[in-house]
Amino acid sequence: FKASIDADRRLAAAYMNLGRLYQEHAAGDPAAPRKALAVYRQLLTIDPSRSEALFQAAYLSACIGDWASSREWLDRLPIDVRSRPQTLAVLAVDAAGLGDRAQATRTANVLAGHPELAEQDVLAIVPALDVAKDDALADQLLSALEQRHLASAASLRQLGTVNVRLGRLDRARQSFDRAFDAGGPRVPILVDLARVAYKQKDFEGALGYLAHARDLDAKNAEVHFLFGLACVELNLGAEAFDALRKAVALAPENAYVNYAMGAVAIHRHEPAEALPYFEKYVRLEPDDPRGRFALGAARFYSSDLDGARQDLQRAARAPETAAGAHYFLAKIARQQEDLKTAAVEIGGALAANPRYADALAEQGLIETRLGQFAAAERSLQEALASDPENYAATVNLAALYARMRDPRRDELKARLDALQDKRAAAAQEFLRIVQVVQ
Repeated sequence: FKASIDADRRLAAAYMNLGRLYQEHAAGDPAAPRKALAVYRQLLTIDPSRSEALFQAAYLSACIGDWASSREWLDRLPIDVRSRPQTLAVLAVDAAGLGDRAQATRTANVLAGHPELAEQDVLAIVPALDVAKDDALADQLLSALEQRHLASAASLRQLGTVNVRLGRLDRARQSFDRAFDAGGPRVPILVDLARVAYKQKDFEGALGYLAHARDLDAKNAEVHFLFGLACVELNLGAEAFDALRKAVALAPENAYVNYAMGAVAIHRHEPAEALPYFEKYVRLEPDDPRGRFALGAARFYSSDLDGARQDLQRAARAPETAAGAHYFLAKIARQQEDLKTAAVEIGGALAANPRYADALAEQGLIETRLGQFAAAERSLQEALASDPENYAATVNLAALYARMRDPRRDELKARLDALQDKRAAAAQEFLRIVQVVQ
């Protein structure tokens, strides 16, 4: 087509064919839409009224966020073409992108009721809607398809995705369910459903979707990964380890799979088993302080205190990991009987996160070791106010009351026994590596 254009600069058909060719390859070439737009613009310099070129230039301009240019191209279309559904769809996005909410809503209402509306008219502008970040408009148009029984599995799934972004998780789950029933891609939609269930803290439901997906595609690393995360939330340590081990085998260079595997492995009988996974995460994501923090915590649990200290001191410099890093540095100092340093480090943890229950429990223990019993009681009570089922705070306060011969020790011991029955200490620690960096 380029050769044809070089041979005859006024050969409109060659421009149109080249533009369509670029658009057909947009999925594999991120630069293709801009190349196509350049071709249509070039054609419009020699044939300014060609409707298809005007529309495609408007559509592609909208897809890259150039709303003003898109609107100008649309304004040059014949009146009858401007009233077509595909044109109205681009016009609605342009109005939204330009901040004209009233015009966007009016145009979307006209489009929703248009007798010639087709599903593709809406699906085609999804990329432009994503650029405009207007999920409300996307919801309006996709819902109109569903209400008029024009929605296929593709648009129902897109509606579910939009509702997730809008925080409407119940509606998202319903949309994904309907997409599944409409014959959409089974495993991807089951993963969509599992992610929504996870956000809703319906971890059993998430496992159900993922078990189904695993039966359909046993070599899908994402399915095993998410299955493992749901097992973590349900304190199913062995099942989580098995699932994540399969995920690592299928996607050994996936940083987040390695991170999750390390977080699970650290809870097993030999914490050092977690080290290679966190080391790989640090190699794959060297600028993410969470990896350095997790590696330091794993070294701590593996009794490599010197190595842990080095990693944790680096993690303490990043705001997102400062609280957890200082917490573990305090534990190291306390274990080495350096209570002065321990007090400084735990102060750093609480400066970063004043309601960090584990850090408050550690502070109470350090204060107890320093003989500051009144301060210790305040710290431990504050920890329990922040997290009433915090195991370390309960144990440390029980020990403090026993040491002080406080009559409340019997009541606290009963609470501790109940807490042990409900959730063992190891189960609580199981999530610490992940929770502290979220």
